[in-house]
Amino acid sequence: MSAPLSTWELLHWVATKPTRSTREDLDALLARVDFTQVARDALASGTSSEKTTALRVLRELASPEAHALARLALRDEAADVRALAARVLASAQDAADWRSLQEALDDTEPSVQHAVMDSLARMNPAAASDLFIERFERAPEAEKLNALATAQRLGLPESGALARLGLASASSTLRTAAVALLAREGEATEGLLIQVLTDAAEDVQLEALRALSRRAHVPASVFVPLLSASSPLQVREQALQSLVLRGDASACEPVCRLLTDPDSSLRRSTILATARLGCSGATRALLEMLARTRDEDERADLITALGQLGGPEAWEALRQALSDESLRVRRAAISAWTSDAAPPDATPVLLERLRGAPDTETRKAVVLALMNSRPEVAHRALRLALEDSAPEVRRMAVRDLGLEASPEALQTLRDHQATERDPDVLRHLDAALERQQAPDDTPVSVASPAERLFFDPARTGQSVAEWLAVPERYPATERFYFYEGGHLERLGTDGRVHAFQYTALGDQLRIQPEGAPGRSTAFTVTPEPPASNGMPRRFRLELARDVLSSTDTPRTLHFIEPVPADPEPVDSH
Repeated sequence: MSAPLSTWELLHWVATKPTRSTREDLDALLARVDFTQVARDALASGTSSEKTTALRVLRELASPEAHALARLALRDEAADVRALAARVLASAQDAADWRSLQEALDDTEPSVQHAVMDSLARMNPAAASDLFIERFERAPEAEKLNALATAQRLGLPESGALARLGLASASSTLRTAAVALLAREGEATEGLLIQVLTDAAEDVQLEALRALSRRAHVPASVFVPLLSASSPLQVREQALQSLVLRGDASACEPVCRLLTDPDSSLRRSTILATARLGCSGATRALLEMLARTRDEDERADLITALGQLGGPEAWEALRQALSDESLRVRRAAISAWTSDAAPPDATPVLLERLRGAPDTETRKAVVLALMNSRPEVAHRALRLALEDSAPEVRRMAVRDLGLEASPEALQTLRDHQATERDPDVLRHLDAALERQQAPDDTPVSVASPAERLFFDPARTGQSVAEWLAVPERYPATERFYFYEGGHLERLGTDGRVHAFQYTALGDQLRIQPEGAPGRSTAFTVTPEPPASNGMPRRFRLELARDVLSSTDTPRTLHFIEPVPADPEPVDSH
C-alpha cells in the first residue's frame, strides 16, 4: 500500500492536474492542518500554478493568516498570481489589507487593477467610491475605465460623481463608459444623458440613446432631432428604433421624411416604422414607393406596412401584390390579408388565390395562413388543399388535419384516402389516420403552438413577437423581433440592430440576411410549464441550426406572453 501524499505533494498534484481542480480537491487541502505553512512555502518558491492553487484554497480559508499571505502575494512577479491574491482580500476587514490593496492600485497590469478595485469595492463600497474619485483625475486611462466599470458592476455610491468625471474626459472610450454608468442611475441623470446626445463621438451618442430608450417616460421630442441627415447612420437608426418603441404618433412627420433617405437599410426600417407608429398620412408615399421601386425586400416591407395602415387604396395594392412576380412579396401580401386589419372579403380573396395561384409555394403559404383563421375557414382551406395538384400541398394538408382533434377532420382524411395516389402523401395519410384513431393518444389541436403563425405562437393578436435569448438576463440579452410579413430584427446586447427577412412554412424556418445567402433550419415551438398560476404563458423555440448567427449549433429562444398593459392617459407623453 502506498503512503498517503504529504500536503505539499497533494498541492503539487492538484496544481498539475490536466483538468481543473474540483471542489473536493480544495476541500482536501483545506483539511490539512499544515496547509497554511505549505501555502507560505508555495507562495515563496512554488510554480505559478502551485501559487494560484494555494491562493484558491486561502480564499476559501478567509482567515487572518490567509489574508497575510495574500498581501505577500500581491508583490509576486506573475500577474495572475497578483490578481488572485487581490481577490483573496475581498473578504478582509483589516486596515493592513486595505492599505495593501490601495498600494496595488498602482499595478500596471489591467487585470490586477481590476481585481484590486473589485476587492476594495466589496470591502467598503463608500470608501472605495471616494478613493476612485480622488485618484481619477491623475489616473491613467486603464485605471479610469476599470473604476467606471467597477462602479457600474457593483452599483457603488457616488457613481454619478464618478460618471461626471468620466464625461469630462477627452477620450470617447471613457465618455462611453461614463454614460453606461449613468444609465444605472435614476431620473436625476436624464438631463445629463440628454445633453450627451450632442457629443461629437458616435459611440457616446449611441450609448446615451440606448440608455434613454429604456426609460419609457422620456418624450419622443428628445429623439426626433437625431433623425436628421447630419447625424451618423447608426444614431439615426437607433433614434428611429426608440421612437417606434414609444409608439408616439406625434413623431410621424419627421419619421416619414426618412422614406426618401438614400440609405436602403434606414429606408426599410422607416417603412415599417410608419406602420408601427400608425402614420396613416404615410399611405400615399408608401404607395408611390411601391409603384417605383423594384427592390424585392423593400417591396415586401411596403406591403407589410400598407397592410397595417389599411385604407381602400392600400388594400387594392395588396390585392395586386398577391400576384406579384416575387414570392417574398406575395408572402407578405398573404400575411397582410390574414391580419386583423384585413377587410371583410379577406377570406374569399385568399381562397381564390388558393385555387388559382400558379405556383406551389404561394398556395402553401395561403394554406398556412388560413390555418390560423377561424376553425371553419381553416378546415375549408385544408379541404381545398387536399384537391391541389401538387403533392407537397396535399401532404401539408394531410399532416395538419392529422393534428386536428375533430370528427370532421377524421372523416375528411378517410374520404381522401380513397382518391390519393401519391405514395409519399399516402404514407403521411396513413400516419395521420393512425394518430387520429389511436385510443391512447391525446390528439394535438390545430392550434398547437408549433402550428401557429410563427410570429404569434400564443395568439396574442399582436403584429410583433419578442423572443429572448436568456429571459433571466432581460433586458441585458439578445432580443429577436418577428414581425408580420416576414421582417425580423435582432437587437444585440450592444444595442445594434440587425435586420433579416424570414419565412416559416411547416417546420422549416428560412432566414435571409441582407446581402448574404439564405439559411434554413428545422424548428419546433413548444409550451413551457408555467412558473405558477396566473403567470404569463411561455414558449420555447428550438432551432436545429442557429441560422440567426450562421452557426451549425442548435439554438433556443424563449417567448413570454405579453401582459396587457393598463391604458395610459392621452397626455402620458
